[in-house]
Amino acid sequence: MRKIILGLLLIPLFGLAQSKSQKIETQVILKDSVLELGNNKLSVSINLKKGNYTLTDKISNLVIFQNARFSVDNWNSPFVYGNNRIGKLKIRYEQKEVQLDNKKGKRLELFFTGGTKVLPEYRFALTLLDNQSVLEYQVGMKNTMTYDCRLMKAELFSDAKIFPNSEITSLQTLNGAAGVTMPEVLENVDRESTNSMMLTAVVNGKRQTLVWGGLKYQNFYANTIYKKEKSTINLLMNDPVGRLVKVNEEYWAPDTYCLEVGESNPFIALENYGLALRKANNAKPNVYDFPTLCGWAVGNLSGGKDINNTTALIEELDNANKCGLGKYTKVAVRVEPDSYCYTDGNTEQGWWDDEHWSKFGHLTAPYDTFAKWCAAVKERNGVPLTYFQSSMPSDDFALAHPDWMLNNDISQLHLYHRHHQPNVRYDYTDKGFQDYVLTMWKRLRKDGMVGIKFDYPETAWNPQGGFEDKQATTTSAYRQLFQLAREGLGPEGRLHERALGESERPTLDVTAGIVDIQRTAWDTNAFEPQYVTTGGLRWYKLRSVFYYYPDSKAIHTHSEGVRQSLVTMLALTSGRLELATPFSMLTPEMVHDISRIYPMYDGIKSPRPVDAFLGQKHPRVYDLELTPNWHAVTLFNSGNNKEVISVSLNKSMVEGGLQLNPDTDFYVYDFWKNKFIGKVEGNATLSSELNSLECTMYAIKKVESDPQLLSTNRHILQGWMDVKELNWNKNNKILSGKVTVVEGEPFKIVIATNNWKNVKIDTDAASYKWENHPDSDALKVLVLNNPTTKEVKWSVLFKK
Repeated sequence: MRKIILGLLLIPLFGLAQSKSQKIETQVILKDSVLELGNNKLSVSINLKKGNYTLTDKISNLVIFQNARFSVDNWNSPFVYGNNRIGKLKIRYEQKEVQLDNKKGKRLELFFTGGTKVLPEYRFALTLLDNQSVLEYQVGMKNTMTYDCRLMKAELFSDAKIFPNSEITSLQTLNGAAGVTMPEVLENVDRESTNSMMLTAVVNGKRQTLVWGGLKYQNFYANTIYKKEKSTINLLMNDPVGRLVKVNEEYWAPDTYCLEVGESNPFIALENYGLALRKANNAKPNVYDFPTLCGWAVGNLSGGKDINNTTALIEELDNANKCGLGKYTKVAVRVEPDSYCYTDGNTEQGWWDDEHWSKFGHLTAPYDTFAKWCAAVKERNGVPLTYFQSSMPSDDFALAHPDWMLNNDISQLHLYHRHHQPNVRYDYTDKGFQDYVLTMWKRLRKDGMVGIKFDYPETAWNPQGGFEDKQATTTSAYRQLFQLAREGLGPEGRLHERALGESERPTLDVTAGIVDIQRTAWDTNAFEPQYVTTGGLRWYKLRSVFYYYPDSKAIHTHSEGVRQSLVTMLALTSGRLELATPFSMLTPEMVHDISRIYPMYDGIKSPRPVDAFLGQKHPRVYDLELTPNWHAVTLFNSGNNKEVISVSLNKSMVEGGLQLNPDTDFYVYDFWKNKFIGKVEGNATLSSELNSLECTMYAIKKVESDPQLLSTNRHILQGWMDVKELNWNKNNKILSGKVTVVEGEPFKIVIATNNWKNVKIDTDAASYKWENHPDSDALKVLVLNNPTTKEVKWSVLFKK
């Protein structure tokens, strides 16, 4: 197909003479065929004759890009390619007042019509809010043809030349990876990424950062490009099938896209994007506040017995309680009904009922229904999970319901295929099938099912189309699989997308706001650096939009140091621990280490990989800012040999530091070694010699003038998750809080007295001790004991 790139040139018409600090309303101005959308921070100038546009940062008086073009359905602008057959297009515009998040602004809508080639009316919209430096894009079509048309692809900016006539150094990009795609920071090379991209560079001596990508997902997905040779960037909207727009229909795709310009710090710029992605898709991923035992993984990854049935998993849940893990947290078990087509073509899939799950050996007596099994799991303080193959119908189900398959066609049902590459697939846009599936999900919710793993989701990604709903896109039909499950299981249901990107299906963020967690690794029980990095370099989406996890892990094969590092790093850079080690194999030491990450951290902020831009493929320093004065910092040896891993407290983030105040003193406490590192100055460097794959978990807290909690022995975040209602009452001079003391285990609270003296301790624990800390006279330890697990109050009265 020929391209028509509908383009635009940029000349800032107003604002450069304005004071850089002055706030002005967003305006649209037309002058000498140049149309400008601008506020006090950004200017978008569209040349209606030349068909290109320029973006300028007015704060720094820097052209961000120029000669950018709009493009749609592979038509290029006649302004660029003068010999094409469409002739000159007319561009008209409308401006509208908008208000988003209590911020006002302008929406500029562009309409492209005319020419000798008869085309629909293509539409582009740009929204800019007052005092903001983020552009939001949207694409539409009015079908003026005599037949229904498909809108399939658009470029919001094409071949946009970045930072023209500027000196550019230290250019790096980070791809917006999803699923198993590896996120990487690379030095000035060609990049293409689905979802989003970040580019950061030093431009004329100052750092500049751009983030561009998808925002709200429904019918399309996003592609992003950086081309080194031409120094250009592209932002594309794609779908293999596209949205059918009927004759005379006026359609604006609900999908939106964005470009963020104003924040120079790449960490903050990406976090801003992650929060915008969260808001646009109403993403509130459920925390996996429990370890999970995978019935399939234990037998197939750990060389253990087959426990992938309901009876064996109840036994494993009993083992979890016997070994003591159940004292600390709920425990999830997942049965995986994963029969395949290699016998007679018939499986459990599609039927999704107790009869077929029992027939294939996954529901076993006495737990031969999901209702019975879920009840038994919950009686044992467990969480029941199961598994679905996304679009791999059993032959007999397809024969019974050919009208629920794509194209209403089962003519290739008899052909050989690999199990995960079926020729016949469900049509999730078929109303009858939707009703059937939704009824099934509601039944499972009533049975007590809590979460679902969707295996082989690429089988529900169908670029060939064939949907009953003729206006469905590949993207919207794929999302429908998960939307039905969300509706049926409810907002608390845990939805897990095994996003491996097989069969040419790109790894995408299009399930944002529906799915809770994406898997980031192929089948593996190994603990390797990349399984930390896959979540670590997506920190800006981790917890705010998705959780990530690198498949089940065997913990019984590792040394103590690596085991502690495994649970620490997965808790911080994943948010989920899934086990390929049966509970019957857990030693007291293993139980202790696993229990230190529960309750699972549930904030929407995740640790920054602060050395991400220093040339390290796998970051080694992670900083979770719990408050400005309380940081949880992890040093992780991602190398193959013993090394000293270090971090500067006061260097900037981009330089790999924590960017703390150099004039402030901080306490540092090592959790796993239970060691007080000391009081250090804000310009200090922390170092730890670590074996390969080991880590150090530090609490770093600003030294206060009053008594303060410094650490606990219960949780790797040392007071953040395990101490409730922590409070220093300045009037009464009382430090207090609530903690859950586990039966048989002392709860130790390390307090920096800061030259105050203890007068009185009050607690409803069965007993307590007030002890000196072995590492420093400046620290005291409050030890709480209780014969049964109980939430207890404690308080310490101090005096000077």
